[in-house]
Amino acid sequence: MKPPETIEEELAIISDALAAGIDPFKPINNHSRIGKLALGWFLILLMLSWVSQILYHSV
Repeated sequence: MKPPETIEEELAIISDALAAGIDPFKPINNHSRIGKLALGWFLILLMLSWVSQILYHSV
């Protein structure tokens, strides 16, 4: 399917989707707290690894 070229075509596609029971405007996914926590700890460990490598090479 080619992308719509005019606003009218896009509105027709949206109205067809709504008539078929498809929600074209899905809600935004909220990131889980566990994922944020895991990413934060991973970045902390990564930075500590970099710092320890820099200190090891400088001594």
